[in-house]
Amino acid sequence: MTTKFRYLILSLLFVITLPIQQLNAQHISRKNLHAWPATSPPKIDGVLDDQLWKDPLQVNQLTASTNRYVYFEDTPMKYVSEGYFIQNSPNNLQKSSQKTKVQVAYDNYAIYISAQLYDTAPDSIRTNMGERDSGGNGGDFFIVSFDTYNTQQDTYEFVVSASGVQSDRIQGTSGWDGNWNEIWTSAVKVNDEGWAVEMEIPYRALRMPNGKEQIWGLNFGRVIARSGETSYWNAIDANKSGYVNQFGTLRGIYDVNPPLRLSLTPYISNVSLGQQGGPYAHTFSGGADIKVGLGQSFTLDVSLIPDFSQVQADNQVLNLSAYEVQFGEFRDFFTQGTTIFNRWDQFYSRRIGQNHNNPSDDILREHEAFIYKPTDAPILNNTKLTGITEKGLGVGILNSITNETYAIIEDSTTGERREELADPVTNFNIIALERALPNNSKIGFMNSNVYRGEGFKSSNVTSTDFNFFDRSNTYQVRGFGALSQEFFPSEESESAQKAGYTQLGHRIDVGGGKVSGKWRYWASSNIESDTYNPNDMGYNSAVNKIGFYTNASYNQFEAGPLFQRYWLRAGYDENWLYNPRTFTSRKVWADSYFQFNNFWSMNLDSYIHPGISYDYFGPREQGYYFKEYMSHGGGFTLNSDSRSLYTGSLRVSYWARPEFSQLDNFISYNQTYRATDRFDLTHSVSWNNQRDEKGYVTTLHDEDGEVESVIYGNRDVKTLENNFTSKYYFNPKMSMKLRLRHYWRRVDYDEFFDLSSTGDLLTTDYTDLNEKGEHTQNTNYNTFDMELSYSWEFLPGSFLTAMWRNELASSNHNSDINFSDNMKELWEEPQMNTVSIRLSYFLDYGQVKRMF
Repeated sequence: MTTKFRYLILSLLFVITLPIQQLNAQHISRKNLHAWPATSPPKIDGVLDDQLWKDPLQVNQLTASTNRYVYFEDTPMKYVSEGYFIQNSPNNLQKSSQKTKVQVAYDNYAIYISAQLYDTAPDSIRTNMGERDSGGNGGDFFIVSFDTYNTQQDTYEFVVSASGVQSDRIQGTSGWDGNWNEIWTSAVKVNDEGWAVEMEIPYRALRMPNGKEQIWGLNFGRVIARSGETSYWNAIDANKSGYVNQFGTLRGIYDVNPPLRLSLTPYISNVSLGQQGGPYAHTFSGGADIKVGLGQSFTLDVSLIPDFSQVQADNQVLNLSAYEVQFGEFRDFFTQGTTIFNRWDQFYSRRIGQNHNNPSDDILREHEAFIYKPTDAPILNNTKLTGITEKGLGVGILNSITNETYAIIEDSTTGERREELADPVTNFNIIALERALPNNSKIGFMNSNVYRGEGFKSSNVTSTDFNFFDRSNTYQVRGFGALSQEFFPSEESESAQKAGYTQLGHRIDVGGGKVSGKWRYWASSNIESDTYNPNDMGYNSAVNKIGFYTNASYNQFEAGPLFQRYWLRAGYDENWLYNPRTFTSRKVWADSYFQFNNFWSMNLDSYIHPGISYDYFGPREQGYYFKEYMSHGGGFTLNSDSRSLYTGSLRVSYWARPEFSQLDNFISYNQTYRATDRFDLTHSVSWNNQRDEKGYVTTLHDEDGEVESVIYGNRDVKTLENNFTSKYYFNPKMSMKLRLRHYWRRVDYDEFFDLSSTGDLLTTDYTDLNEKGEHTQNTNYNTFDMELSYSWEFLPGSFLTAMWRNELASSNHNSDINFSDNMKELWEEPQMNTVSIRLSYFLDYGQVKRMF
C-alpha cells in the first residue's frame, strides 16, 4: 500500500470520527401560528371576504370556544401573521421587500390557508402561466409547507402561482419528489393591495399522527419574480444545512377526524400505431388506479392494467461507451411517492417492463433466423404501499409483475415459424424502511428481490444506510452497505450438467465532513467488489472499484459590491480496482459559482488527470486495460438574468490528451422566450466535436471462442442535438405542448489498433471493409421525435389527454455526409406514428360524502 493510499485512509477516518459538536451555532427561533376551527368552510375564490378570515376569534358569535376548548386569553395575532418574511436570496436573512399576511383554519375535512401578498406595485406582479408542477414558470408564487409529524425532515409542499397554477411535492430523508401529485383546491386574485391566495388541502392529501392536538412543522414561502426574491415566514438560512429543520410550528388543530381515504380513477384509452403509408393497429383498453388509506399513516396504490401510451419518448443516443445508458422515468406510478426507494442506486424503475433475457443465436437450427426479439415485457399490475408512522418510521413496499415474452424464429427454407421464451413471468419486489432520528438524522434498510422462476436467474440485494448530523446541522457522517446475491440456475449441455450456484457481492460507502458555514469540507470512500451486481432492479454503471474522494469549499451567501453569493471548491479523487487491487486513476479538480448583483451567474470548472491512468472497463474483456496518458479539461457556463422575458445559458468546455493529440470541444446554448403569460418557447442546441478519440471497436475470437484480440480505433466523433419545446396555456387547467428533438452522431474511423496486454495500442491488419468496400464501423446515426400533446383537467383530478407522436430513426455508414443531405436521407425513412386519446375520472370517497 502506497504512502498516499495510507494518507487518504487516515484522513477519511479522521473526518468520519470527528467529534460531533456545536461550534458557534446561530440559533434561529421557531415561529408559532395557531389554526382556528371553521364553523363553515370558506369559499375558495381568491377573495378574502369570508367571515372566517375577517374574524378569527368569532367574537360576532358571542363566544370564543370550540370543541370544549376555551380561548378567553386569545388575541387575533395568535392566529394571524402579518409582516415581512425573511429573505433566503438574494440577500440572505434580510427583511423581505414586501409584507405578507397568512392565516390557517381547519375543519374535519381539510386545512384552509389564506394569504394576502401585499405588493406596492400590483401592475408588476408576474402572472406567467405554466403546466402543473411548473412552480411559477418565471412568475410570482406562494408556498405552504407542512411537516405533519414534526420530525424536521419530511414535508408536504403546496405551491400556487399568481396565475393560479398548482404545484406540489414532498420531501423525505431521501430527497425531494417533485412528481408527487395530490388533488386539492386553490384560487388566486390580483387586488389593489397585491394578490391573494386561498387553498383547501384535504386531509386525504396528508399523513398525520393520531392525537388530540396536532402540532406540525410549518413554513410559508414567497417568490417575487421581478426582483428575484425568495423569502420565508420562518427564516431558511442559506449558511445552514437543511430545509425542513428550519421550519416554524403550527398549533391549535384539535380533535380532527380525517375521513376514509379512498379514491378510484378509472380510465379508457385508444391507441393507433402504424408506419406512414401503411395500415394502423388500433388498441382500445381500460383500467383503473386505486388509492386506499390504511389508517392515517399509509396509502396503498394499485394500478390495474397500467396504461403508459402517453409517456414521453426516450432520448435515444448512439452509445459508444462501455456503460449502459440510463433513461429517465416518465411513468406516473413509478415517479410518484417513490423517493424512499431512490437511495444509493438500488432502484432503477425502468428495469420493470424491460426485456431481460433474449435467446441467443446458439438455439438456432440450420436455415433459421430471428424475425422478432422483444424489447420490453408487458406489465400486468403494480402495487405500492407507502407511509410514515407518528414515531418517524417510513415504510415503502412496491411489487410489480411482468408477463412472459417470446422471440419469433423463422425457417428460411420452409417458412415455418416457432416461438422461443425470452422472459418468463417475473416478479419485482422492493421493501424500504427509514427511521427518522433527532437532528435531521436517519437510518435505513432496503431489500430488493427479482424472481423469474425455475431455469432463470433471480437476485436479491439487501442494504442498510445511516445519515447522522450534530445538533446544529454543522457536521454530517453518512454510510451505506449492501450485499447482492445472484441465484444462477443449473445448466445442461451435451457434455455435462452444471449445478446452480449463488454469487455474492458487496458495496461499502462511508463519508463525513462539515456541511454548514462558510468553510465546508468532505471526505468519503466507496468500495465495490467485482461480484457486486444490483442491476436486476437497480443501476450501477461499473463495479469492481475502490474510490477515495475529498473536497473543501468556501461559501459566501451575503451580498457584496459585485456578487449576491458565490462559492469556491477544490477536490482530489483517486480510484483503484477492487480485484486485482491496482491503481486506475487520480483527478485534481476545482469549480466555482458566482451570482452577480444583476442576477447573471457563472460556473467555472477545471480538472487534470496527472500521470497515467488505466481504463479496465473500456476494453469490455477481462484481463485487458487501456493505458491513458495525462489529460486535462475545463469550461464555463454563463446564465443570463432569469427574471427577463428572454433568458439564455451558454456552456463551453474542452478536454485534451496531448500524448495522442486528442481534443474535444463542446458548446451548448439553451434559451427560453416567454412571449406572453400564456406562451413559452424553449430551444437548446449542443455540438460536441471529439477529434482523434481512441475507443473500443470490437473483439475478435478464435475458433474455440477465446479472445484473440481487442480492436481499438482512432476516430472522430461529431454530435449535434437540437431540442425545441413550445407550450401554450389556455388557462391553468388546459394546455398544449409541441416537442421536437433531433439527435445526430457521426463516427469516422481512420486507423485501427490491437490492444496489447500492457495497455498499449499496436499495429493490426484488422480492416472494417466489407465485400462492397464499405467501412462498416463508420456510423451515421439519427433520431427525430415530434410530439404534440393536449391536456385538460376538466374536474379536479380528472383529465382528458391526447397525444400524437412521430418517430424517425436511421443508421448507416455514410459518416462524411453534410447536414442538408443527412436531413434529406432521414426524411426518406419510414415514419412511425402514434395517436393516443385517454380519459380518466377521479372519484374520491370524501368528496362524495361531503356532497350528501
